[in-house]
Amino acid sequence: MKNKDFKSIVHWNSKGFQKIVEFYLFECPVEGKSFRATTFKQQGWKGHYFSTLKSCMLKAASEDLGKRFFPCKKEELESRITAMDDVAPDAEYCVFLKHDNKVIESLYSAIRNGFAHGSFTTQKVKKENIYFFANYDGYLKAQIQLRESTMLRWIEIFRSNPEELKSQNQRAKKKRS
Repeated sequence: MKNKDFKSIVHWNSKGFQKIVEFYLFECPVEGKSFRATTFKQQGWKGHYFSTLKSCMLKAASEDLGKRFFPCKKEELESRITAMDDVAPDAEYCVFLKHDNKVIESLYSAIRNGFAHGSFTTQKVKKENIYFFANYDGYLKAQIQLRESTMLRWIEIFRSNPEELKSQNQRAKKKRS
C-alpha cells in the first residue's frame, strides 16, 4: 500500500462529503451496522436483485472500476492490494474481504469501517475529490479508492426501486442485442 496520510484535513463543509458520510457511516444499509439505516432488505435489495445492484454500481463508476473490482478471500487480499500500488491517483478500485459471499454488503461495510475508524483520506485530483479507505483488523482487509461522484451515484442507486432498475437493465440489454 502506498503511504497514505490519514491525518489529512477533512472538509466538513463540503456538501458531497456530508452526504457521503451521512449515508455510508450513519445510514450504512448493511444489517446490524446502523439503527438509522434503511437496510438493503428494507429497500428491496435481496436475492437476485443484488446482481442488478452490482451491475448498476459498476456502470455508474469509471471504466477503471470494472477492471479493478476485487471481492477477495483472505488469501487473495495481499496480492490484489499490492497490485493497486501503481494505479493512477484518480483511478478507482475496490479490493476488499468478501464475507459469506455477500459482495455488496462487504463493500459497504468496508467503506463504513474506513469512516468509523478514521482510516480514510480525501484528495482532489483533476478537479475531482478522490476518497481512499483502508480497513485493518490484524491485517489489511480492504483498500478502496473511489471518486466522490461515484459514491454519490451509488447512494442514488441504492435508494432506487430494485424492480424498476432491473427492468431498465433488461430493456437496455435488449437494445444492445
